[in-house]
Amino acid sequence: MKILFKVKTVSFLLILLFGFSPMAFAEYHFDFTPSISVSEVYDDNLYLSSTNEKSDYITTVTPGFNLNVVSEKSHLELSYAPGFVWYDKEDQNDTVRHSGTLVFGQDLTQHLKFDLTDTYIKSEDPLEDTEDIEGIRNTRNTYQRNTALISLRYLFGPENSLTVDYRQSDLENDDKTLDDGRTQVPSAKMIYWFNVKNGLELNYGYTKADFWRDDNSIAGDDYDGNSAGIRYIHRFSPHTKGSIGYDFETRDFDGLSEDYDVHTGSVGFDHEFSPDLSLTVGGGYFIQKSDRSDDENGYTYNASLVKRFERGSISVGGNGGWDENYLDAERRGFSRYWGANANCDYQILEALNGYVGGSYRTDKEANSEKRETWRGNCGLRWAYLRWFSLSLDYSHAVRDGGNDIDGYQDNRLMLILNASKLYRW
Repeated sequence: MKILFKVKTVSFLLILLFGFSPMAFAEYHFDFTPSISVSEVYDDNLYLSSTNEKSDYITTVTPGFNLNVVSEKSHLELSYAPGFVWYDKEDQNDTVRHSGTLVFGQDLTQHLKFDLTDTYIKSEDPLEDTEDIEGIRNTRNTYQRNTALISLRYLFGPENSLTVDYRQSDLENDDKTLDDGRTQVPSAKMIYWFNVKNGLELNYGYTKADFWRDDNSIAGDDYDGNSAGIRYIHRFSPHTKGSIGYDFETRDFDGLSEDYDVHTGSVGFDHEFSPDLSLTVGGGYFIQKSDRSDDENGYTYNASLVKRFERGSISVGGNGGWDENYLDAERRGFSRYWGANANCDYQILEALNGYVGGSYRTDKEANSEKRETWRGNCGLRWAYLRWFSLSLDYSHAVRDGGNDIDGYQDNRLMLILNASKLYRW
């Protein structure tokens, strides 16, 4: 894919430019971890169908590596893992997955920081396990997703900063009935503290989104967008902060899709009860003003309680408000949503770790169609013989799409054998 190639080329050139400057002769520390894993998955609904469920066993062999390079003023993290996938019955889906991550940081001067991150995934899994991706696919056709972020951060005080960044996300689908697309978002954010207790945050971003299809059929409408926000922050104590803010978003579509603006007001509260217990809560109200349709409005909220203890941690939270999905397998546009989640991990024995988690989310679109999604998983991981681990994971996903086509239920049982060894110099 041309766009992905360009992003990776830019990333490589930036590393050459900043990573191998004269300071590259300074002392570096290297951590290199090669690994290989073999997994066997039983999936009882390969295509997330509500009427024609097909099950199969999927074998995956994944070699990979993780490299960390650290010096006094720079750091580089690089990981890559191809996955060779074989299906027992549905062998037309055999493929090679790819997963890679690049993180690079450089202190250009005492007060100027450069950062670059890039994540890449190629997969056929219809349940995308990617942050902020709620869509699904009903085929095992492969897709590629790449997200790159480049930023410059200028520090002009102990807590004052000005950040300018550029984010680009690309999606390419082998399924010709789905849109390919790209979003480009240059943005800036300033945080300024007038004194120890009072601070101000300002931000602005511009979004350009383009969509197309390989078969030259009509894709979703391109759009431009602007976002701006202001937030006042008050520190009640070293462990307690409150905030009040306002955000404004615009969406201007090139085609027949309806333009809209969104106004959101919010308040927030953060408190650290101790180094092991923290609470974040927030709430607000939004109003969506569309060119032709009636206004949409509703409450927003977010909450997170995290407790860490000697053998593990527990987190409970939720969020709701408004969302939009355009660069996705399911182009759903503007929607209202609300949800909750909980996760727990516990070190049962020195070499045995257990975890359990779950989430619930409801999405309501402009056409009043409502989707409810439940996801949960639990598992055990046993580390043995220093370099080896064996994991058993079960996951369950259900979606009630309001009709027989969109709904599905899926169960997966996975057994993973992994081997890795750290080399440090």
